[in-house]
Amino acid sequence: MEIKYITTRDLQNSSGEFKGKVRVIVLKGEDVANIDLTCPECGHAQKKKQEFKLPLDLQCEKCGFKIKLESLRKEIKKK
Repeated sequence: MEIKYITTRDLQNSSGEFKGKVRVIVLKGEDVANIDLTCPECGHAQKKKQEFKLPLDLQCEKCGFKIKLESLRKEIKKK
């Protein structure tokens, strides 16, 4: 099992507090991201699979909070 892409990040809620986490893994030869997400807004934990394309648009299935996961290079440039 070879990994094409992997990231683990802390996520901010609407108040700017880091209360959530996301881990994304994409295996070589696949275009599907395996996502473990803890919503920073409501704390709901979920696992999902979706097409891998950066930026990755995620949404909590419980509260609907939207998360846009950009490449780390773009995030660093913004800061």
